Amino acid sequence: ARLYAYVKKAGHDVSLKDFNQEAYFTILSRPYLEDAFEKLKHMLDPAMRTSFLRKDLGAILSNSSNGAMRQLLTRGFIGAGDSCGPVRRFKPLEKATAGILSSRINDENIYYALLGNKDYVIGEIDRARDALYKDFFNLDADLFMKNFRILLCGKALIDAAYFPTQLDFGFGLHGAAYQPSASDICRAVSDERFNFLIPYFSKDVMPMVDSERPEVVGISITHTSELVPTFTLAALIKSKYPDIHICLGGAVLTEIAYRIEKNPSLWGFFDSMVLGPGECAFGGLLERVEKGDSLSRVPNLIYKEDGILKRSEINIEFDLNDACTPEFVSLRPGQFLPLEASSGCYWGRCIFCYYPKMGLSDIAAVNCDSKRVRRIGLVLEDMEKLHKMYKPLYIGLTDSAMQPERLRQICGHNIDKGGKRKFSAFVRFEREFKSKKFCRLLAEGGLLGGQVGLESGSQRVNDTINKGVIVNDAEIILNNFYHAGMLTHLYCMVGAPGEAVKDAEMTYKFIKKMHKFITLDWQIFSLYVLERGPLTRRAGEFGLTVRPLPDEFLAQAAEYDVKKGITQEESVALSIKYYEKLKCYMNPLNREMDVESFKVFAIIQKAKER
Repeated sequence: ARLYAYVKKAGHDVSLKDFNQEAYFTILSRPYLEDAFEKLKHMLDPAMRTSFLRKDLGAILSNSSNGAMRQLLTRGFIGAGDSCGPVRRFKPLEKATAGILSSRINDENIYYALLGNKDYVIGEIDRARDALYKDFFNLDADLFMKNFRILLCGKALIDAAYFPTQLDFGFGLHGAAYQPSASDICRAVSDERFNFLIPYFSKDVMPMVDSERPEVVGISITHTSELVPTFTLAALIKSKYPDIHICLGGAVLTEIAYRIEKNPSLWGFFDSMVLGPGECAFGGLLERVEKGDSLSRVPNLIYKEDGILKRSEINIEFDLNDACTPEFVSLRPGQFLPLEASSGCYWGRCIFCYYPKMGLSDIAAVNCDSKRVRRIGLVLEDMEKLHKMYKPLYIGLTDSAMQPERLRQICGHNIDKGGKRKFSAFVRFEREFKSKKFCRLLAEGGLLGGQVGLESGSQRVNDTINKGVIVNDAEIILNNFYHAGMLTHLYCMVGAPGEAVKDAEMTYKFIKKMHKFITLDWQIFSLYVLERGPLTRRAGEFGLTVRPLPDEFLAQAAEYDVKKGITQEESVALSIKYYEKLKCYMNPLNREMDVESFKVFAIIQKAKER
């Protein structure tokens, strides 16, 4: 959205398409669900109707919907036929009947129950989809959840029909069908058996390309889960219009560009990729493609010319103060909006963290920190423009961490304006938040809450990784946020260099002790050692032996061995163990939603003052 505004302001003829939200509502519509039913029929043809397969399929339908499919089928049975009229009119009898019916629907027979209620189930899912599409941010919480649970049944149908691919509400195309590797991506782009995005792109996106016939298509990759979707769309466009120049960009693309360079099999699907923010490169790319000129002078570009990969002659780090206020498309009424006020991380000293280099077109760049922080006056101006143009429910500041002083300035501005401009942010456990008065000021100024990294409940470990967080202070701050009415999500990690199991146990005990104050819940990650991250560069210092993944993997994550402390395998095992032990303290909605969806839903309700 920010790049779109910038390129449009420069006078280029551009349009912005947001398939992230449209894909969900299209794939969960009646025509796609009918197709999913047909795929399920073929999976269970008469020659394959074994109890084993039925239970497998039933488990997906039941668990992927978190039991909502059984409930929906039960309502379908009770609502079917005139003989059920007395049951529906007498609520105690209806409840008892529902309980009996639901108990009779199990993994082995749920598929056949589904076949008997196909029209009802698809009709209810399509109705819920329509309600959420039109009024996503305006529905009361109870009504939202009622429709959301029905929509989970649609997700379950897609999951069952395309297993082991799944439609994940937090990460889109997900599951175990494809790894982030060149070979899997090359397989996925034409794999109609498991890639449910092929029919969506073919039927709903390609007609837009046919109509507009662009000379250049840019696709942004912001998460590894978008690799298969990106290359699927690129492959479809290239196969039909080989002359369209396809350019890839985005935060994750910048991180793994050096690995994409090593995989020539992927370069048949696109022509160039931009490193770092697109503002430096995209306008120049458009001009040179239009004129048929060489791309060598387009900044921050890796491109293919006469079958040879080349890097442009110029590298520029974008100054965030030159950015435009984002311009959005396809917004639903009352939607929340993202805004970046800085890139990188103002702390930038944690020994495991890549954030200080994130967003740079050249990770070796120096003396560009001032370019990575947007002046507070411009940030306030951005927020005012967004509120005036779109009237968002709230603005989500996407910075990896916002300094307390910048938060104070935003909140003071909101208070001076005479009304709250609600927003969320990522923060650090800084000493300023130990002041109850300061936290109340932030809440009064519109801060709904946000997300914060503790990393470890062990002070020794936090000191080792240079986190700059005092564990006792974190307890006070979580308490202050809670009593000021601000929501908090906590990030933790086990397996830091030299960490012992007793240290990891302290992280578990911290969350258990403080769980009621962590109102957006928590995540416990295993240690990720990044191939180009600071831990790899200092591996010997921390007793690590780092082994990069094979070249075909499009990920920075590396395997590692340790001389002392928790191993990589133990780190993963402990993160799962503590998550399971702490599940009983989590918000019950986490059983209905993935963590990303839940955080957004909870902040939305807070923004509505519910």
